[in-house]
Amino acid sequence: MIVFKAECGHTVRAKDEDAGGIVRCSYCGRNATVPETEDANLDFLLGEIEQTGTPVEERKRRRRLFPRRRAVRGLRKERSFDPFGIILRLCYFALLLAIVIVVARKFVIPMFDAEERARRLGATGVAATAPSSEPMTTTKHARRDGPGLITESSLSGLYVSSTPKGAEVYIVEESKAPASGRISRLAALSALRTDGIISGVADGKYVVEVAFPWNDPSLSNPSLSNHQDYLNFRRSIERVSDAQRRQLVDDYFIPDEATDAFVVETDDRIFFVRQYRGVDVRQGRSKGVRSLFLPRLGKREGRPFSIEPLVVGYIPDVRAYAFDEAHVRNELNYYGVAETDVRFVIEALTRIGVIPYTTPDRRLRMFKIDIHDGAFTARVLREALP
Repeated sequence: MIVFKAECGHTVRAKDEDAGGIVRCSYCGRNATVPETEDANLDFLLGEIEQTGTPVEERKRRRRLFPRRRAVRGLRKERSFDPFGIILRLCYFALLLAIVIVVARKFVIPMFDAEERARRLGATGVAATAPSSEPMTTTKHARRDGPGLITESSLSGLYVSSTPKGAEVYIVEESKAPASGRISRLAALSALRTDGIISGVADGKYVVEVAFPWNDPSLSNPSLSNHQDYLNFRRSIERVSDAQRRQLVDDYFIPDEATDAFVVETDDRIFFVRQYRGVDVRQGRSKGVRSLFLPRLGKREGRPFSIEPLVVGYIPDVRAYAFDEAHVRNELNYYGVAETDVRFVIEALTRIGVIPYTTPDRRLRMFKIDIHDGAFTARVLREALP
């Protein structure tokens, strides 16, 4: 048996009698000459042994001889196409995008709308009962840019707000109201909630009553800095007479334009009530009622409370009023407002439109922004304080 290498490198085996003749290579199909001598056969065998003993060189040689196999395998990998994988990825992306859109529309975008933020803080403005022939309703006002209360409408009607928001509101014509005491049980009464424009109010004078249950979450929130003081205030009310309760309410809450403030106890609840008499409505417009249930904080010598902690911790950060801030700043300087308080007074007017302040002449004044035209006014609530 003669064993040798063909030109293609394939091993060919031939019979001894074929020495010097020609046989066909079974691998490449070309003719191959059979060696005649055993030396050639030995050289081939030694070459086989040498190649077998050097696997690294053999692998290099094979890479040189067959480079196309690796290229073909790489080309197949590059050209592989998985349509189901692409469809699955697109489905995941669409689902994620839908979730982002829903979260943004429900939670993120409304936070940039001051009206919506006010509603989430408690401004409901829902009509409860209205027995009169022309029922009063509370209209939620939409945003616009303009002087005064930032609304879309012309503010035709009576505007009643409260800080904190969401208090109960009772309205009756002054001619039908008793000379003193609550009006909440009268027959010709309209019951609503702050904050909103109350439409269907005929020209005339009205009594407006704003009430909060004493355990309302907006008043007794444990996160507020004076929560413990408020609990002590509630405990003190339980043990005293009506006259003493009035004094305690006056000492605890900052003053506003209410004509009366008192505590009312029913069978199962206690209410803090602020009453406003002589509220004038003319040609569908009024100066509005803005009720304040804010604690006196940071008392200083000669002043019943401090502005800064109220603005920072208690007045909702929602811009509701537009006005000429440069003009208001000049007016505050005229009334002697301390420079350290000016920016907090302006911030309070921007958010709720009113803020009481004790000026250097020891008068307690109410600074106000008109709800219709944004005009600044100052009214004396009390003469020289003791």
